[in-house]
Amino acid sequence: MKPFFLAALLAWLLALGLAGRAAAQCTLNTPPCATPFVAIDVATGQEVQAFCVGRAVRFELGCGRSVALSLLYYNALAGTNTTPSNCDFTPGKLANNTFTPSAAGPVTISELANPSVAGGTGTVYVRNFQVYDTPAPKITVQACARNSASLTITTSGYDSYFAQVDNGSPIGPLKPGTVSLPAAAGSTITVTGRYTTNPLCSGQTSAVVPTLVVQQPRIPTLTVQGQLTGPIDFTFSGLRFSNTNIELINNLQVADPATPTRFRSVVAFSAPTTNSLSGPQGLYRLANYDPCGLDSTFSEPVPAINLTGVSANNVNTVSWLAFGPVASYVLLRNGIPLATLPAGTSRYVDAAVTCGAPYTYRLQATTVGGSTALSSEAVVQTVSALPPPPPLLNASFDLQNRLTLTASQGSGAALPAGGQLLYSRQGGPGALDFAAVPTATDTLRDPATLAALLAAPPCYTVRLQDVCGNTSAASPATCPVLLTVTAADPEGLTARLSWSAFQGPSGAAGVSYRVLTLAPNGTVLATSAAISGLSYLDANPPADRQVLRYRIEASGAGLPGATVSYSNVASLARQPRLIVPNAFTPNGDGLNDVLELKGRYLSGFTFVVVDRNGQEVFRATDRSQTWDGTIRGHAPVNAAYVWRFTLRDEAGQDFSQTGTVTILK
Repeated sequence: MKPFFLAALLAWLLALGLAGRAAAQCTLNTPPCATPFVAIDVATGQEVQAFCVGRAVRFELGCGRSVALSLLYYNALAGTNTTPSNCDFTPGKLANNTFTPSAAGPVTISELANPSVAGGTGTVYVRNFQVYDTPAPKITVQACARNSASLTITTSGYDSYFAQVDNGSPIGPLKPGTVSLPAAAGSTITVTGRYTTNPLCSGQTSAVVPTLVVQQPRIPTLTVQGQLTGPIDFTFSGLRFSNTNIELINNLQVADPATPTRFRSVVAFSAPTTNSLSGPQGLYRLANYDPCGLDSTFSEPVPAINLTGVSANNVNTVSWLAFGPVASYVLLRNGIPLATLPAGTSRYVDAAVTCGAPYTYRLQATTVGGSTALSSEAVVQTVSALPPPPPLLNASFDLQNRLTLTASQGSGAALPAGGQLLYSRQGGPGALDFAAVPTATDTLRDPATLAALLAAPPCYTVRLQDVCGNTSAASPATCPVLLTVTAADPEGLTARLSWSAFQGPSGAAGVSYRVLTLAPNGTVLATSAAISGLSYLDANPPADRQVLRYRIEASGAGLPGATVSYSNVASLARQPRLIVPNAFTPNGDGLNDVLELKGRYLSGFTFVVVDRNGQEVFRATDRSQTWDGTIRGHAPVNAAYVWRFTLRDEAGQDFSQTGTVTILK
């Protein structure tokens, strides 16, 4: 910047005297040249056209002028063309004609030359200068590989900067920004900022190059999200920034298919993150680049894996291509590990599938270094023209004597979703194909009555039709146990059971029976030992049960483990028996003193005794109640009395009996 000069004779008298004298009149005159006075840097003796904060300048006469120093006065005021008020130089006179700026900005230097010590008309010249600040430059130093460092200069107002490593030669001029310098760890980098108009104005700052500590980066997980038919979407997580002293740049690279040992950049990251991006198929690694653009370390390469799947004849086959080495594989089906496979495997056949069902496969690979590569997902809809294997069938009665048919898989697995079960009846009330039942229901109840089934024991089969429309062969015929029970003696004190043979998935082979004695609510009261025959004599049925209830439990015969078949519930109703004496002697001798009821299956009854006038003299509803012959508190009276017994038995039948009893004293 060229200084602005104003040379003027001030046309007024000085308001105050100079150096103790009275004020004198100033007269305007044209300066003899463009620089009536000059600024000299005190430290170097060089003439300067601009000033520096904190750096002293001295003013000397120019244009060949000669004025006694005792007649010269200089004044410095901030701003442009700013002169002392009323041309009064005394308050701001510069000692020794020297000025040290304290703030940046424009400054006006005014010179007053008096003609003599006695005063008179003085001459005033004015020059404008710019004062520059000298702050310390703002820098950042980061370590780089190969004994180098990255220097970043943030603009601080200087026109140029120079860098010096230790005591080496200055490097520059430099502009604000980042440069790489040869500087080992521990070196001191000093940066100096300078102005073009006054190179003497400068600021300086220093920084020590830190030690470079680098660890190997890692890609913990690489997941392919789509098929590798072109660009793919994948995610990688857990990026490591391997240096605590500097900010490294993670650069994701992919191997060149033609030259697998050469890698090219896909994307760079300057902060830890989890990213999803589009990239080609291939082998990936993570490179750390320092601020100087030098690569320092590389992660273990992790391959992308492309997985595909097909289905035929109820078998799913998945194949894959890994774009680099791995240590082992785990194949997942529907998110659950299906198989662990060695490195080098590229195909798996899954036969444990059901036609029509969709399966989602994904391959999880582990590298030698412990990184994980997840393949794309392959969704395979199982298809087949092969019939499914026939299911197993069980026929069993519930406690209400309803015959229920239940189909199951021989493997114990659930029946395939979306299929149908086709049940059929052979024999019995007549051959019948029942309406299709969804596999989700897996059961069917035969509407035939128990009497019809007892009259002609039936057998049943079932076929499975899968969602693909393929129908299995019929299952082996299953024939339920049909039970009858009869009294084995005239009094019905024992019971004989007979039943039809059970036939299961493997026929009658290995079948075993047990007789279950039931309470009215179906609770099992007793269980017999295993029986191989088709009959059973219960020689000691419950003595307190008028109605005996039985059920046969069949096991074996090819039924799945822990599965049994039950027969119908068969009942034997025994006749109640009442014994009432025809006389009793209530005389207190301890013999035959009361009237009491005896017999079996007597519960819930009413027993009434009346006299010859038809008046009730005794009533009992429980066998513990006895009559001592008293009538309404009076002593027994010898006479004959009529009694009546009524009962609704356990089988729901009415039972009644009448007679007479005589009181003898």
